[in-house]
Amino acid sequence: MDADGNEPELPAEARAAIAAGRKVDAIRILRESEGIGLQEASARVGRHISRDPALKLQLERQQAELKRTVIRWVIIADVIIVAALLWWFFGR
Repeated sequence: MDADGNEPELPAEARAAIAAGRKVDAIRILRESEGIGLQEASARVGRHISRDPALKLQLERQQAELKRTVIRWVIIADVIIVAALLWWFFGR
């Protein structure tokens, strides 16, 4: 923070990573570009996101979609495993 208590702007590459939903990459980029610790970089990225309600909503939607995708793949894997087990025990 500067003398007025204002936080410096995040690097453009970090802002682009956040906009693309890659929060971890944004933290890594910020750490590398400014030489700060993980906790400070994470806090700055979090504050950047919290200042922009539209960005926060976008990230929440991306996370929800990712969770739905993971759940779908887990269900598909479970169905395949159950089908294989049924074939193994009853269909041979």
